[in-house]
Amino acid sequence: MSENQKNSTESGPLYAPESGFSLFVKLFIVPAVIVLIALGIFYLGTMALQKPKTAQQYLEELKSDSTSRRWQSAYELSRMLNQNEDIQFDQALRAQLVDVYTGAKGDDPRLREYLALVLGRLKEKSAVPALSAAIHDDSTDVKIYSLWALGNIEDPKGGEAALAAMTDTDETVQRMAVGALSSMKYAPAKNALEKNLESSDQALRYDSAVALARLKDEKAVPTLLEMMNLKSSGKLKDDEIIQSAKITGIEGAQELPDAALKAKVVDLSKNESDLKVREAALAALKK
Repeated sequence: MSENQKNSTESGPLYAPESGFSLFVKLFIVPAVIVLIALGIFYLGTMALQKPKTAQQYLEELKSDSTSRRWQSAYELSRMLNQNEDIQFDQALRAQLVDVYTGAKGDDPRLREYLALVLGRLKEKSAVPALSAAIHDDSTDVKIYSLWALGNIEDPKGGEAALAAMTDTDETVQRMAVGALSSMKYAPAKNALEKNLESSDQALRYDSAVALARLKDEKAVPTLLEMMNLKSSGKLKDDEIIQSAKITGIEGAQELPDAALKAKVVDLSKNESDLKVREAALAALKK
């Protein structure tokens, strides 16, 4: 995930955590991996000198006048939530986070990015209007993070904004919008998602097929079959992407009562050489 090179569970997105196609899921590890690399020097230099702060202290710093302290505090809160640290956010604190996010339009974009992650991880529905407005933000990364948050919150009230974001000029924003719509199961997006099945962008096409499968749209069937029929290229990096596509296709296939999809999952469970794909197929058949 970028910061110009930065970085469910139950009813959440179908995408596998390792998915090469799903930028939506990649953002689950943004603060923990890629951003840590970008900020590593800063934290390595200060960690030995400072004791870890509490979530409450970081919340207080969000109200400070220091731009750098504010976005770094937002980052830390996001990191703590990502690592499942025990943080209690009562309604008053949640409301403050939404207010800070809403009022941060002229601030460092990183503040809005990390606050979007925080609000998304908290599944804060009161933030949906502000996150929806962020699809018009000047920063592409803010759009991406905010769309991720909308998808993780899974409130259909964010669907209109995510649908509008599908027409963004940035392909990454488009794919993130599809991921959000998939998570929300936003039915009004069907027509736009069906058009994406003709896209030359393979990732967009595959993500749209999964979103349509979650909406019980049988037009997703040919693309899901295409995903599950991908063949190994013999190149490690490409094969990791192929593996992710096949697993995602299997998960999408579970959403539709289609005989061809079922037959392909059975075939993969018996004959697939990639053990992870075979295991995914076997698991799908047990559901």
